[in-house]
Amino acid sequence: MNTRRPIRRAKELGFTLEEIRELLALSADRERGVRGVKKRAETRLVGIERRIRGMKRVQRGLKNLIDACPGRGALESCPILTALSHEEA
Repeated sequence: MNTRRPIRRAKELGFTLEEIRELLALSADRERGVRGVKKRAETRLVGIERRIRGMKRVQRGLKNLIDACPGRGALESCPILTALSHEEA
């Protein structure tokens, strides 16, 4: 079996190399393979959805900073610079 294409496709779907090794091993397991592959895909999806939610929070925060920035005037009036200079608690 040529494994290049499945490996490339799995990487495109966000699987790590270790996860791809597990998927390939499961593909040879006639009894539990499909169930194991589905479980790993579901786990990957949960991780992707978590990252998407995080990126949407970042997007909203950056948009709010951009909208609040006058784009001119004193450096102190720029909320983007203010946010960059403050550490999170």
